[in-house]
Amino acid sequence: MEETMRATSFIQNEYPQFIKTYPANAKAAEKIILHQLVQAIIREQIVHYERSGDSSAFSIPLKKGGTLYIKVSKRYWLGHIDIEGYIRHVDEKGNERPVHSPEDCLDLLFEDEQISSNQAAFYQEIKNSVVNYGLALTIAEERTCSVKKEARRLQASDAFSYALKKKQESPSFSPLTFFEQWVIQGHTIHPCSRTRLGISLEDMTQYAPEWGGSPCVIPLAVHHKFSRMTSMDEQTVKSIVFREYPHVKKAFEKMCVESQLDPEDYEIIPVHPWQFRHTLPVYYQEALEKKKIIPLEDAGIKTSALISFRTLAPHQDRVNHHIKTAVNVQMTSAIRTVSAASTQNGPTLSKLFKQVLINDAYLARSLSIMSEPSGIHYEPEETVTEEERHFLQKNMAAILRENPENTLAEDEIAVPAASLLAESPLTGGLMVEELIYRQEKAAIKEAATSFIREYARALLPGIITLITKYGISMEAHLQNCVVVFKNGQPQRVILRDHGGIRIMNERLNRFFSQQPIDPSTNVLTEQREELLDIFSHAVLHNHLGEIIVALVRHSGVEEDALWGAVERVLRQVYASLEEDPLTAEAALEDAAIIFSSPSRMKALVQMRLLDQYTENLYVDMANPFHQETRCNQL
Repeated sequence: MEETMRATSFIQNEYPQFIKTYPANAKAAEKIILHQLVQAIIREQIVHYERSGDSSAFSIPLKKGGTLYIKVSKRYWLGHIDIEGYIRHVDEKGNERPVHSPEDCLDLLFEDEQISSNQAAFYQEIKNSVVNYGLALTIAEERTCSVKKEARRLQASDAFSYALKKKQESPSFSPLTFFEQWVIQGHTIHPCSRTRLGISLEDMTQYAPEWGGSPCVIPLAVHHKFSRMTSMDEQTVKSIVFREYPHVKKAFEKMCVESQLDPEDYEIIPVHPWQFRHTLPVYYQEALEKKKIIPLEDAGIKTSALISFRTLAPHQDRVNHHIKTAVNVQMTSAIRTVSAASTQNGPTLSKLFKQVLINDAYLARSLSIMSEPSGIHYEPEETVTEEERHFLQKNMAAILRENPENTLAEDEIAVPAASLLAESPLTGGLMVEELIYRQEKAAIKEAATSFIREYARALLPGIITLITKYGISMEAHLQNCVVVFKNGQPQRVILRDHGGIRIMNERLNRFFSQQPIDPSTNVLTEQREELLDIFSHAVLHNHLGEIIVALVRHSGVEEDALWGAVERVLRQVYASLEEDPLTAEAALEDAAIIFSSPSRMKALVQMRLLDQYTENLYVDMANPFHQETRCNQL
């Protein structure tokens, strides 16, 4: 209630024009997140539940007494459900009432006297997510008006034609940033999709992508004794920043002259402005006083926030590197800092990927990976405890990432896959629907099937080849994939973010005379199943599965046609790999698991409730390529 009142007061003071529409958006957000929560509870098997013989209803017996009843209008192959009407609570006396909010649902599910600290924290995260999502829906109305006005001037009928025309008109316009900032809902399967604990509403309006956030990054000059940098080649964070932002170099040199410091003694760490204002003064005060750290406050770098909030694109620029920064704020289920290991692994893995793609022309045609040429983190003095060291490292760290727009043709645009499920500000339909309805002469079933087939052809060959041939499995979910489109058709995929990667050396070592990855890193595995679990969750569940469910919900196309198109592409990819003696055995083994075993989905809410992040927790789900799955569909 307190968060809701705070949000209402914020709208009244800052956006009074929306005071009448905000309550409806808040209710819509509450319902959507309640349904996400119930879906997660059922799909991840968090509590015991029962279902009717035809699976048109679920019931959850409550330890407090009574039962939750969920009526289902449609069930999908991978366990998604469409909830019909209200979720109902029937107590032991038979009294019935609707459950309107996720907080109410959690109250019923959790025993008051046995609520763990993780459950209590999750409760707060859910409430925060509801409030922030309601606000995001509200500000989207204002942003929609601006885009529609501009689209009329450009005579653009949908978001894709608008982005392309804007790009062709203005060299500074970034279609990627435009689409990133139209992902209003956030994570599609996690009920904490808009959790932002630890940040004020005022700061969120400045920095969050769904608000069109434009953070001004503060470069820090950090003495080399207190920093650790890793590069994939000769480029450093400092050299890249100075080349791309001459005003930073000028300010740095001026500071060195005035303070009589040797420029060679200092590196550069770009810091998010929120982190600069809220974290540095508290935890790095001594380092600031002793000039181990010197902020270049007058040399800020204007950026635009991308989906992940802490990853920033250069403002009005399609060439300069993206900057992944640390922000000591909890989003979804994790605090978004940058670990020391990430600053080291990013450039190391980028060097590996570069070599793989140079040597494999087939792979390079279908897939590319955003390089992370350099990463850097603060390294405190040895006198601090290990816990303090870890905190200080990860809260002042940054990774530079290749800009995916700097190699595009004039008629191509790069789009984060997550934006395909966002509502277009121009048509009100999903972005992916706009692409399908472009095929004017095709019936909706043929158009949707054709799109999914072409999308799978752009997405799957590179990802499967990486796994089967090289033993490299990346988390290619909706947020980590940038898809290049031309004339509304998917051309190829660009993967980003090396977090969550797993590498099977048995496969990779066939292509390198020396071990390319340090065994002390946490990315190596000996288990084929671990590679395929990542693929199953990220690509089948949290990518293709989400797009397919959205299309079925909005267009009425049957899942059978869409999953059938995916399966045919997958089988073609594996058949091609089976023709190569080098990959034949691995292709047969991998294909057997993908097509025959249950599909595996990461249990994100379970992991949150158990406070488990170091080891992934999966649940077995239906396999969309099984005949049995087809037969069980409602």
